Amino acid sequence: MKFTLKWLSEYVAIDDLSPEQLADRLTMLGLEVDAVQDLSQGLEKILTARIAAVRPHPNADRLTLCDVEVGGDTIQVVCGAPNVRDGLVTAFAGPGVTMPGGLKIKKAEVRGQTSQGMLCSGKELGISDDHSGILELNDDLDSGISLVQALGLDDIMVEIDLTPNRPDCAS
Repeated sequence: MKFTLKWLSEYVAIDDLSPEQLADRLTMLGLEVDAVQDLSQGLEKILTARIAAVRPHPNADRLTLCDVEVGGDTIQVVCGAPNVRDGLVTAFAGPGVTMPGGLKIKKAEVRGQTSQGMLCSGKELGISDDHSGILELNDDLDSGISLVQALGLDDIMVEIDLTPNRPDCAS
């Protein structure tokens, strides 16, 4: 069973407990705590971005050049995602960001065009298994804000195993 501390705090007062103290208390109640994970870990420097314009890459059939608004700046990103389009709000990793999988983003030349970052899929961010295209966010989000803030990932997830002697915990 998985739950977040924000969800749990809607039902039980846990404000005075750290995640580790909560895990210890759950263990003492006979539950097996498998993991305590910060959902924002590795995503702190990922920002929201709005794609202002998309045009074909002059030297590649499957790539596009995207003008991306991040906060007040407009930068160029080379993208190969099939769902890229004008107006889409998505996740952006700029130069210097290390992705959750360990990939370090840097400014690069891609077939003769400069790419100043990366538009990210859910799988690249470690928040879903979807790698079919870049992450599509709500259109009313501002560009340049933290992805953690935009998706409400500033939370801790606790994973527990329910043991056979505690069926009451399944409800």
